[in-house]
Amino acid sequence: MSLYAVIKDNVVDGIAIADSPMDVGGLWICVDDVNPKPSPRWTYENGIFSPPPPIQLPKVISKASFRFRMTDDEYVGILNAAKSDVQVTAWVETFNMASEINLESQRVKDGVAVLVGKNLLTQDRAAQILSLSIIADEIS
Repeated sequence: MSLYAVIKDNVVDGIAIADSPMDVGGLWICVDDVNPKPSPRWTYENGIFSPPPPIQLPKVISKASFRFRMTDDEYVGILNAAKSDVQVTAWVETFNMASEINLESQRVKDGVAVLVGKNLLTQDRAAQILSLSIIADEIS
């Protein structure tokens, strides 16, 4: 028995174990001696297997996760400032309307920049809050 990559349109469509290549499903290439072993979605061109590019997922977290990237003191300061500053009020209202937070969104970055401009966050804290490092608990 050998391991075969089944190729369709220069892309690995599947992996099969068989005694010999079959005349079904595309071009069958034995990969017993190929390291690393190709997987579905790998490309096959000129006798070379290449992995697919990594899938880029949007950097989206839950609204609660975004809030808890701030300290309680920072968030309370924002809420207090919203009582007398219409720009901060607009940020709070926009935040409250959101269902999730895309850390790569220009609107989110601009909103946090308003908070920095109002001295409610430092530039360093803003960078930490907008960090693209997402832990499993933050996924929306």
